[in-house]
Amino acid sequence: MAKKKTEETKLHEMVVGTGELAAVIGKSDRWIRQLTSDGILTQVSRGKYVLSDAIQDYIKHIEGESSDGKISYRDEKAEHERIKKEKSALELAEMQGKMHRSEHVEAVMNDMLGAFRQRIRAIPMRLAPELVASSDLSVIKGRLSAALDEALAELADYDPELFRREQVRNDSDGDA
Repeated sequence: MAKKKTEETKLHEMVVGTGELAAVIGKSDRWIRQLTSDGILTQVSRGKYVLSDAIQDYIKHIEGESSDGKISYRDEKAEHERIKKEKSALELAEMQGKMHRSEHVEAVMNDMLGAFRQRIRAIPMRLAPELVASSDLSVIKGRLSAALDEALAELADYDPELFRREQVRNDSDGDA
């Protein structure tokens, strides 16, 4: 009668000791014990690990899939690189005149709105002497509409050069 072959343990079901797992992963026995005490690796019995489970748990640990909420170095580095890329894109957009700093926009808009306010407030003083003698309502409406349209036109004209000049003015103020 032929001998029965003993059942071979499948590789993914193989149980290995601390030293064997350390050799497979390329770390020390102490490192494996530390990962076990940290709850990263799970033992099936004292100093014994299911090879496939231990390797998968170690890979998850290395990739940063931790359950303790800590951010892995790799994820932190990727976030840092993403921020640097975003910053460079914003600086490029500013250099190309496609974007302006908020303080420059605020200064230009304050100047524009201040000039608009002065024009609006000057309308009564400028038109009152002309309109006092007029009794024709359509003439009065026409003159007022023209004066208001003139004042509003100041707000309607976007000029990127205003923002560039403001930037140059701020840059020269900062150097002094």
